[in-house]
Formats: sequence, structure tokens, C-alpha cells
Amino acid sequence: MRIRIILPAALLAVSGLLAGTGTTFAGTAGAGAAIGATLRSPRAAAVGYPAYQCFKTKDREEYCSDKKVKNHAAGSAWIKTCPKEVQENMNGKPYLRDPRPGAAESC
Repeated sequence: MRIRIILPAALLAVSGLLAGTGTTFAGTAGAGAAIGATLRSPRAAAVGYPAYQCFKTKDREEYCSDKKVKNHAAGSAWIKTCPKEVQENMNGKPYLRDPRPGAAESC
């Protein structure tokens, strides 16, 4: 009987359809079911456009736009203004931040 409750909740949580941020696998199994992995990053859920476009380099330096970008295309255009050696050292995907980190570099 317990598998009938947990399995559908786990499948919905993995697919992102279970309502709420920070959904856990065992979220519907009762009060003692707070054990479970958080599925969504708090940064991804909290920030949307307009925001500061940022990325990190292989040297762990963070670069962020001076002004908020309104959409993905504007963020991509900002990255293209960075020097070629900075673009070549990008590590991972660009992301959004709001507020802008004070220690972030600018292109």
C-alpha cells in the first residue's frame, strides 16, 4: 500500500510536476517523511528576467553584466562583448543573478 502512495509522488517530483519549490521525494508520505533530496535549485526558481547575466570562468572568476538584461538574447549579446580569452575560459552555462554580486567582474 505504501508503494502506491510514494511511487506516484516520486515520479511527479522527478518530472517537476509536483507543486512547490523544494519538493522532496517522500513529500506526501506523512509527517515523518521529510527525509528526501531537494529537487530544484533555489537559484533557478528564484530569479527570472530582468536580471544580471553572469558566468564563471575556469579560474573561478565571476563575470556579471553591469545592467539587467531583459531576455536570453540580450544576455547572449552581452557575453559576446567580453574579450575572446574570457569567453574561451567560460566554465558551465551562464546564469541569472539579482542582486548583482559586488565582487563580480565586468566585461
